[in-house]
Amino acid sequence: MHTCSVHEPACTDRKNMMKRFQNRIPILLSFISACLMLGGCRTESDKIEQPPPVTVAHPVMQDVTLYEYFTGQMEAIDSVDIRSRVSGYLDEIRFKSGSEVKKNEVLFIIDQRPFQAKVDQQNASLEQSNAQQKLAHIQYKRDIGLQKTDPGAIAQVTIDRSVANVGVQDANVMQAKAQLEEAQLNLDYCTISSPIAGQISRNYVSVGNLITGGTAQATLLTTVVSVDPIYAYFYVDEHTIDRVQQSIRDGERPEVNSKQIPVELGLNIDENKYPHRGIVDFSDNQFSTDTGTLQVRGIFKNPKPEKGNRVLVPGQFVNIRVPVSKGPHLLVNSEAIGQDIVGTYVVVVDLNQVANYRYVEIGPEVDRMTVIEKGLSTDDRVVIVGQHNAPPGAKVSAREATAESMPLPEPSVNQTSSTGG
Repeated sequence: MHTCSVHEPACTDRKNMMKRFQNRIPILLSFISACLMLGGCRTESDKIEQPPPVTVAHPVMQDVTLYEYFTGQMEAIDSVDIRSRVSGYLDEIRFKSGSEVKKNEVLFIIDQRPFQAKVDQQNASLEQSNAQQKLAHIQYKRDIGLQKTDPGAIAQVTIDRSVANVGVQDANVMQAKAQLEEAQLNLDYCTISSPIAGQISRNYVSVGNLITGGTAQATLLTTVVSVDPIYAYFYVDEHTIDRVQQSIRDGERPEVNSKQIPVELGLNIDENKYPHRGIVDFSDNQFSTDTGTLQVRGIFKNPKPEKGNRVLVPGQFVNIRVPVSKGPHLLVNSEAIGQDIVGTYVVVVDLNQVANYRYVEIGPEVDRMTVIEKGLSTDDRVVIVGQHNAPPGAKVSAREATAESMPLPEPSVNQTSSTGG
């Protein structure tokens, strides 16, 4: 292999070139690094200069029905405590606990034998009184006849006794009839029937027990409640009552006693549905001093289904809603509504793509849309997605909402609920 000597010109030139190249490497590296940094700064600067994206939508004018929401409680129209009118030993129970019974259906029978004996005794007394009455009338007719044929043959005092005896025996007959009727009533009271149609509770007393009847401390045997139709009571705040009364005075809605105001009812399992329809048929005559609310009542049909029990049960808590107005209202997506210490606001984007707060007055919520009472029009562009990118005065990149970009709907609650008192 050939080795360069320091005295050879070619080797000397090669070494000098390598040395110059090595001296220039730091300069090249610095240049490349500076270029990269400048390119990165320009990229970051470009990113900062891009306005943040937001999704906007116009408020819409739409016909909607607004409701007031309440918590109510079901109550039977008729409720009867079954007690005996006579005392005696319970002989029979003729119903199944929890079943539905018809009006005048026999529920209990008390031992009838003592009462039947009393009826027989009063029948005998009546027969005796009838016989004595008949004899008194015969005696009276005989005395009167004798006095007519022979005026001096009978004393006046005898006539007077005959007249008085007729009156006494007539009264005895009337008394015997009343006593027989009372005894028959007591015998009839041994058979205890339901005065109403409805659902019966369990029997509180077993066969063979002594029943106390006819007093304030009479034994409670069971209870029966009517089930169809059925009442729902709920309590309405004073502000709502004032608005309803004003609409009645303005002729916008019928009076409560007209039984034309609709009311809707739903159970907890119905979620936000109100499948039961009824009417308001009563409102109390004074507000509660404790809660400042007025008791209102709706009446609902409660038919028996083909399978299972009736849906509405006395004592059950239910959800109630009453329509308060119907007509065109300005609506905006509820996702657009914000709240701060000043009030309720939405973010609107002007034609220059600048975002600003707009304070509004809102109404109830309807299917994830909020009623705007004041502060917006259908021309405004309201931010519904990306409010965090749109502080007041910031420039944004607004795009119109589409079906895909709209927030997903959730179950709606149209109005703040009022809880029954």
